[in-house]
Amino acid sequence: MQLNLIEDSMKQNKKGLIWYGLRDLFQLGLMLTYKLHEYRHKFKGNFKHAANCIRAALELKGYREVYVPDEKVDIHVYNHTARNIESYMPENSIIFKPTAPTSKHFALDKLGYANTSELAYEEPKLNDDIEQMDWQSIIDLKNTKPNKWDDSILIKWRPVNIFKEHILIIGQQPHDETVNGFGFGDHWKRLTMIVDYLSTTHYNIVVKLHPNMKIKGKVKDKVDAWLNNDIDVRTGFNSIHDFLPRTTCAIVDNSTAGIECLMHEVPVISYGWPEYHWATKKLQTLPQLHDLLQDMSWHRPVYARQFIEWYINHYLCNDTTSTHKRLGEILNANI
Repeated sequence: MQLNLIEDSMKQNKKGLIWYGLRDLFQLGLMLTYKLHEYRHKFKGNFKHAANCIRAALELKGYREVYVPDEKVDIHVYNHTARNIESYMPENSIIFKPTAPTSKHFALDKLGYANTSELAYEEPKLNDDIEQMDWQSIIDLKNTKPNKWDDSILIKWRPVNIFKEHILIIGQQPHDETVNGFGFGDHWKRLTMIVDYLSTTHYNIVVKLHPNMKIKGKVKDKVDAWLNNDIDVRTGFNSIHDFLPRTTCAIVDNSTAGIECLMHEVPVISYGWPEYHWATKKLQTLPQLHDLLQDMSWHRPVYARQFIEWYINHYLCNDTTSTHKRLGEILNANI
């Protein structure tokens, strides 16, 4: 009878075949296996924390870790990649990626991470009852000024003073996969077009470049030109939490910094497709930017609150309990 059920599942949902099979094996009490692939990033720091949480959560679900390359595995776990760019990745794979707001938070997904995650394609169903939203937890977290590199002993964050209300334009590393590979590339050119466009307006502009970006050559020439035009450019390891209290609107591509912006209740305009784009306003063309900044009635503060509270407290993982819950959602998705 059990074999007939599996056969029916194979016919009805070919793509979900493996997840159906896992469910039936689990119900039979058979031992399931998993393999953690130390792919792209070694399991150190925040990657080690995520891997350990996944191990503990899978073992609670009755899975046994295997290490032999050719051994049959029920679940493969990869990191920092996406299914459709890895031709060898088995269908029964899960992907994790450390992300903001802290060094302990990470995402688990069936498709990828950031703008290739399932969340980036499908809007989540949020609880409309704002009374059930734990916004105080977001306030408490925000006040600690967390970041996803909290565990690094090499990075020294310097305090920064921002005195004027401003439009904050947030940069990324141009070679970051989310903007060059997942996105269509040339992040630097798009960012410079936005800054140059706004330089002719009355707004105070602050440009926060990625702290690891090399300021030399043509990049330095452009930065110097902005500085000469009274545009505030920040290039060091400055906490974004020091900027956001005076930010009236933030403009991002696919940066995880957008998560902190939403924690501070800052309206966000996105010209990429970050997984939190549901709580932002999409910038379709450069001339549209003038109207969006002049009239920000597009901003939905209640929805933005609901989204980021759900994202941090109910979607992301940070310990064994939250990982166990998220794995259950993924493994049961096709049942």
